[in-house]
Amino acid sequence: MVTIRISIRYWQNQERRKRVMREYGFTQAERNTYFDQQRVYSSFGRDTLNDFIVLHVYSPDSISADSANLLGTKILSLGEVEFENGGNFIDVNVGQHLRDMGLSEGEYKVVYKFLRRLAGRERTILVDGNGQVWTGDYKVKIIDNVRRYYTKMSGDKTSGTDKVQEVELFPRDLKYILTETSPDRTEMKIEIDEKVTNQEYRTDFKEINQLIEYKPLTLNGAGAINFHQQDQYLLEFDIDEKDRGFTQNMVGAEIIIPNMYKITGNEDTDNEDIVDTFEEEFGGTLQQQLNSGAATDFLDYTEAELIEILLNDPDPSERALADGALQERANEQY
Repeated sequence: MVTIRISIRYWQNQERRKRVMREYGFTQAERNTYFDQQRVYSSFGRDTLNDFIVLHVYSPDSISADSANLLGTKILSLGEVEFENGGNFIDVNVGQHLRDMGLSEGEYKVVYKFLRRLAGRERTILVDGNGQVWTGDYKVKIIDNVRRYYTKMSGDKTSGTDKVQEVELFPRDLKYILTETSPDRTEMKIEIDEKVTNQEYRTDFKEINQLIEYKPLTLNGAGAINFHQQDQYLLEFDIDEKDRGFTQNMVGAEIIIPNMYKITGNEDTDNEDIVDTFEEEFGGTLQQQLNSGAATDFLDYTEAELIEILLNDPDPSERALADGALQERANEQY
C-alpha cells in the first residue's frame, strides 16, 4: 500500500486557482513535506484487474486519520489517474476528484491510498436462499418501506403445472466480516459470510495468508531472467508491459530457479580413452540400464556420477540421458 497525504486549498473558481498556484505554488517547507525524492519501486497499475485507489477527504484541522473529521471517501479506478513516463509517475488531479465528490472551494486534507485487492470485491450481489449467486433478471418490491428483491423461476413441469414461482433474493456484499481487532490495531480476525457460496469469494479467502508465487510473463520475448554479466549476485530480466512485476513486500523473499544444478570441476580431455572406463565404472551404459528397466532418474547413481557422465562421456546419447536424469531430480526437489 502506498499512501499520499497532502493539505490543499481548493478554489472552485478556475482562474483564481490558476492565479494562486502560479503566484504562490508550494513553499519550501511544503515541498520538503510533500515531495520525497527517494524512489520506492511499486508495480501499482500493472494489475489492471485488482489495483485501485481510495481517496479520503478530511477537514484541515485533522491531526491523524484516527481522530480526523472524515468528510468523504471515494474509490478511484486506474482510469481516473494518469500514468506518465512509462508508469513511473502518477498524475493525480486532486481538484477534479474533489469536484466529483461535490466539494466546493475550501481547505481540505486528502489521503490517497494505492491498493491491490487480495480478496473480496467492492460489489453487491444477489443470492437465493441457498447462497447461490443469481445473475439473471430480477425485480424490486417495496414491502413495509423495505426494498426486497425477487426473481422468477419456472414451476415443476413434471407435475403438470406451468405455474411460475417468485423466489426472493437477498443482497450480499462480496466482503468479509471483521469480528475482532487486536488492541494495537495491527492484527484482525475476519470471517466469510456463510450465506455467500460464491467460489471465487471463498477461494480468495483461503489464499489470503498464502505465499505469493510470482512468475514473469514470457510474452513478446520478455520475461527471461539472466545473471548480470558484471555482478554474479544480480539477476535481471525484461518485464512485459502487461506483467504485474515485483512488489515491495517481495523484498527479502526467495527466488527459485527450477532445473538448475551446480557443476564443480572441469577437465579438458579428448575422451578417446574413457569409453571403456565409463562402462566398467558404472556397470554398463545408461542406455543399457534403461533397456533393462531402470528408471529415467537412475537413482542408483549419485548426482556427482551423473555430472561426471554429462561432462566427460563421449557418447552424446549418454550425456543426454544424464542431463535428463539431473533435471528430473531437480524438478522433484522443486
